[in-house]
Amino acid sequence: MKHIVVTGGAKGIGRAIVENLATGDYKITATYNGSKDAADELAKKYPNVQFVKVNLQDRAAVAKCIQELSKLGPIDVLINNAGLYVGKPFATMTEAELLQQADLNFTSLAQLTHGLLPVLREAKAPLIINVSSQAVHDHLTGEAMYTAAKAAVSMLSQVLRAELNPEGIRVTTVEPYGVNTYGIPEPSDMILPEELARTICYAIELPDHLQLDTIGMSHINQARPDYPEHIEK
Repeated sequence: MKHIVVTGGAKGIGRAIVENLATGDYKITATYNGSKDAADELAKKYPNVQFVKVNLQDRAAVAKCIQELSKLGPIDVLINNAGLYVGKPFATMTEAELLQQADLNFTSLAQLTHGLLPVLREAKAPLIINVSSQAVHDHLTGEAMYTAAKAAVSMLSQVLRAELNPEGIRVTTVEPYGVNTYGIPEPSDMILPEELARTICYAIELPDHLQLDTIGMSHINQARPDYPEHIEK
């Protein structure tokens, strides 16, 4: 039975990933912070799911979480899903918001991945899945820190493929364009968390010698930049 670790597994995309995987032959360990009721509900519903509480903004807490997870034996798949979106112009962000974006979207991901490499190496065909965003390509105003942090995730993933593939560790980057984790009534013209989760599960089920390098996903009706004025439609 493969052991899969999912960060931010109690709500949103993470919850959808956990629920998709929980019906399969997997042991799932997910992290949560402020969503205890949701975590308890999932752990009660699925006997192969357990949760570990951690504040990913607290580096000492992340280090402790790494120790706890390492005691559980080899990790076959690490899904770095936890993150935070704050849509604000850079100049109007508070210092706390700025650091939140950096810590939750990138720093904790790098710390967790680095600390869990020894137990990932113990697995037969380990896989690291990092959830990034299409924001890294679109340069949207009001998303400076979010975009910068997610760009760091995508670049880290790219370099890790070069460094870790030779020893059999696979690395996949997931870059969705707008996921409806906000409770917007459907149809929202956004990706559903369940749809993204199924795609991530597909990447997990690939043969051991294969990896999806980068997964880009969008809803065909999502807003796109219009044609420049000088181009005839």
